[in-house]
Amino acid sequence: MNESQRPEQPSVEPQPIRSRRRFLGAGVVVPPTLLTLASQPALGVTCFTPSRSLSRNTSVSQQGKNGECTNAESPGNYGHHHTTKTDAAYHWPDKNTITPPLTLWSPDTPFHAVFSGATFGTKKLWEVAAGLSNDNGMVGKHLVGAYLNIKGGNGAVIPPHILDVDGVKRIWNEWDTKGYYEPAAGVKWYADYTMVGSAITVNGVANGGGIVGYLKANGIVG
Repeated sequence: MNESQRPEQPSVEPQPIRSRRRFLGAGVVVPPTLLTLASQPALGVTCFTPSRSLSRNTSVSQQGKNGECTNAESPGNYGHHHTTKTDAAYHWPDKNTITPPLTLWSPDTPFHAVFSGATFGTKKLWEVAAGLSNDNGMVGKHLVGAYLNIKGGNGAVIPPHILDVDGVKRIWNEWDTKGYYEPAAGVKWYADYTMVGSAITVNGVANGGGIVGYLKANGIVG
């Protein structure tokens, strides 16, 4: 005898719990917690251009200023897993070479073969990605990570209208020469905080502050 044949008997399951159940086909019950997780996008982050990230406006009028960034790898992983493609954690972009002739996104490519200046001397991309003591705020480290993700490392997809290789190089060049980057007039990104005029408006990487905060909050680096 099923439930419909016994309407006079009270339910043994409290109504609030029963109402939160969901059924996917006959006999399959999915707990609400799993449904919540399933409804969230996997690995993707709504990302913005540097200037649009200040307001994070996703209205129709702002189309072309935001997108979806996915599968971004951390710069530390690139720095610590760079010696062999047989390493399961080796996620450098495809079509690179570990031995000469090197592509411009190979682990042993000198940092300054890609980025301007001479701050890191002859240090290689993997060394900067691993972290250098003279990398103030680890900006170089995270820009290497952004560069490699834009090149498709780890299967990352960073829409070029959000940030491309030239954009990463511009951020580095301005940071290297001025000590900050201006995504918009009157706004200055330091390593981990943002200033508008003389006031700090966003402080800390976790809050999306500065260059590193922008790259992380927008899923351009992991």
